[in-house]
Amino acid sequence: MPRIARDVTWLIGRTPLLELQRFGAGLGARIVAKLELENPGASNKDRAVLGMIEHAERHGFLTPATTIVECSAGDTALSLATVCAARGYRLVLTMPRGVAPGRANLLRALGAELVLTDAERGIRGALQRAEELARQIQPSLILQPFTNRANARIHQDTTAREVWEDCEGRVDTVVVPVGSGGTAAGCAAFFREVAPRVAVVGVEPARSAVLSGGQPGQHDIPGLGAGFVPDILTPTDLAEIVAVEDAEAFRAARELARLEGVLAGPASGAALAAARRLAARDSAAGTTIVVVLPDRGERYEEHACYATGGEQP
Repeated sequence: MPRIARDVTWLIGRTPLLELQRFGAGLGARIVAKLELENPGASNKDRAVLGMIEHAERHGFLTPATTIVECSAGDTALSLATVCAARGYRLVLTMPRGVAPGRANLLRALGAELVLTDAERGIRGALQRAEELARQIQPSLILQPFTNRANARIHQDTTAREVWEDCEGRVDTVVVPVGSGGTAAGCAAFFREVAPRVAVVGVEPARSAVLSGGQPGQHDIPGLGAGFVPDILTPTDLAEIVAVEDAEAFRAARELARLEGVLAGPASGAALAAARRLAARDSAAGTTIVVVLPDRGERYEEHACYATGGEQP
């Protein structure tokens, strides 16, 4: 039977696992990467967006006449633009001025309408503008990934289940970066039901370690650490939370590229750094650690993660 996808959303998920033999050399544990960067939109946000959209469709909140409005310029924006293009939905994105021209061009190429707000007002100003537009445009819908439990559910049903099935149950720890909280919450829920012995470990920026009880702060790891605890995530559901410095994340991402031939983003670097710390523990000897790499590195070629060259691994 022909294997032909009906549209690009059919290609979301079922991302591969890759053993990081060189990156993890000399460590007691085996490190395996789940390459979420292989999704059509090059990030794990494809899953979250598709899950939230399909949930809204099933419950009648989203019809062909509905405009989706969201505040985002990151991976979520690109995933929204990808899925909305495939499903035929109008998409309006708000974001502060100063977005990289390349990112804005990609979003417009996918059909998104961009509304730029004052840079001085930051993300709060863009969020407020999104809410204003949602009231003006009828019918419209804001998906709100930080509070939308369909975000966590799709990762429970797909991401976590794929890890379990592809490892044939031989997995001991799953390391997940925490942004909107969907991947972490979904994985924690799945393994709590299926295999409680599997530890789900969250990763956050050391400079904004709110999940660990710290204060929000400025950091340079896009997609990681929103500066608040997402509504859909209960931190105590995680076995542990690892805080990673910016430089450590950048260094791990560069090592992955040079040692394994995989270009991943800064958030992936943070998850890798955390996984390596865990793998170095005496208690981890002989175990398998799966680390979720959420996004592709090419879109960060001008980011400090790659642009400065940094120190050599």
